[in-house]
Amino acid sequence: MNSSYLSKIDFGDLLSVITKITNPKKIVEFGLLDGFSLKTFADNSKDCSIEGYDIFEDFVGNSASMSKLTETFENYENVSIKKGDFYKSVSLFEDGSIDILHVDIANNGEVYAFAIDNYFRKLRENGLLILEGGSEERDNLDWMIRYNKPKIQPILEKHRNKYEIFVVNKFPSITIIKK
Repeated sequence: MNSSYLSKIDFGDLLSVITKITNPKKIVEFGLLDGFSLKTFADNSKDCSIEGYDIFEDFVGNSASMSKLTETFENYENVSIKKGDFYKSVSLFEDGSIDILHVDIANNGEVYAFAIDNYFRKLRENGLLILEGGSEERDNLDWMIRYNKPKIQPILEKHRNKYEIFVVNKFPSITIIKK
């Protein structure tokens, strides 16, 4: 079937719409790189506290620059940039305190499982866990195979009966899990 809706998805537009519709009071993001999604959240939210965490130069690979991000967000009073490891930061947040949690840290099945098992309770009722990846194509990227990273799809299948899970399959794909 032919449709203009079949063109590429702008994930920035998707995050913008999600932010506007949910009107969050607290957004937490792990994995900042150049700050694209963090800026999208900040530009589309009102009266919202936004915390961005990264391990910066401790990440082996394409790492974020704390000084560059701090400069980028210096005029955003509601945004704070912090050094923090996704796996070691769970205790920083009270249960039921986060409206949107976005995770984009070279995601694989291990990241998804940890997020669901440890961070899901940190979401408010109707809160959203948004994770980069989730499609079959994303599971079969060269680096996922080369480094023998666990696939994401089996983790999603394990939790499909418990949670509302939505995967936008267009590459690079994005998964949204509603509490």
